[in-house]
Amino acid sequence: MFSWSNGSGTKTYPGRRLNGEASGAVEGSIRPPNSSFTRAQHLKSYVEDSTLKRSTRRVSSDDTTYDTVFQTTEGDTLILRVNMPLQSSFASFCPAMTLAGVRCKHPWVEPQRMRVTGYDPIQSEHAWNECGLLLGNAVHDVVKYFQLNPPQILEFTDRGLESVQTKTKKTTPPANDGLHNGTAQTPPRYQQQHQQQQQGSQAPPSYEIFAKQTNTPPRPNPPPDVPLPAIPQTFPTVDTMERDELDSKMGEDFAFQAYVQALPVYEELQTIRSGKAEEVKKLAEENLSKESELKELHQSVAAKQKELHEKITAFEVLEKQQNDLCQPPDKKITLKKLNKAKKEAFEKAEEYAEEWIQDGAASVDDFVKEFVELRKVHHLRGAKMEILQNSTQQI
Repeated sequence: MFSWSNGSGTKTYPGRRLNGEASGAVEGSIRPPNSSFTRAQHLKSYVEDSTLKRSTRRVSSDDTTYDTVFQTTEGDTLILRVNMPLQSSFASFCPAMTLAGVRCKHPWVEPQRMRVTGYDPIQSEHAWNECGLLLGNAVHDVVKYFQLNPPQILEFTDRGLESVQTKTKKTTPPANDGLHNGTAQTPPRYQQQHQQQQQGSQAPPSYEIFAKQTNTPPRPNPPPDVPLPAIPQTFPTVDTMERDELDSKMGEDFAFQAYVQALPVYEELQTIRSGKAEEVKKLAEENLSKESELKELHQSVAAKQKELHEKITAFEVLEKQQNDLCQPPDKKITLKKLNKAKKEAFEKAEEYAEEWIQDGAASVDDFVKEFVELRKVHHLRGAKMEILQNSTQQI
């Protein structure tokens, strides 16, 4: 379960606003009036938050959807799925949050889609732009509220999430006063008594530990979280129609289609559809614009791979030559070479003697001196052969 401390032993919530003070708990978490944050700033405040980052992982192929694992005061491990739409979308730029892998009852949660609808700042794009919160701060608010006000679990739809639930439940602190008459309110900045009642001092569960404990294969990327409009509960126009008129509309496709297209929800759906189409088109164009760059990188990598293989081949040849040069010579080969060199020295001395006998150009002293040197080489090589033959060690 989450736990925050200001270093003095008193637990504080990093997202709370301080009257007359700068945003000291989380740097940059509260923006000045009439200013706006970029989408990159929102995501950075979320994924790089010192408390949330170890429990948060991206679960979509793009950077729109993230899961944050947290634990409630009752010991339930839950997943808050956060979707931050791209700014190129025509749909609302407001983030969407859902409880993933579970069916539950809670005044803040829409029963059908498990969408978090009770948190005021994310109920509309206007409310989000005016609330002055970074995304990380908003996630802190929602997680903290669900921790202190756990939902009633009906069913775990994710088997991996169900497998990591704790056996022992913790004592639930008194309910927060953030709900009045079933109407969800923005969570109050928690009082000291709730801070003292909050149990556990451990950090939120690590996402790697959660994924390992589930012992299930990697889950596929979840479908994009499209902010669809709520399904109308009543249709005033139909309520006033007579049975014959209703049968007429049901029997005539043209009249039925005209009625459907006149509904406000149909217009909203078409707006979302066109927005998503434009978003997909823009992403496709961005991908195509990088095609030439990708091909150049591929060619560069292929050329370097070829060069690497050539250098490895050349290195292996040189390495073999080095090993041949550095290893001790073979005894038989050395004896063979010495014997050949000994015969060459003997033959050279004999040829020198025959030349002197025939020509007699040099004096006797010079002949003897030169002949003795040639014979010395012959005998030295013979002595080396004898020593090597009597040696029992490999040279």
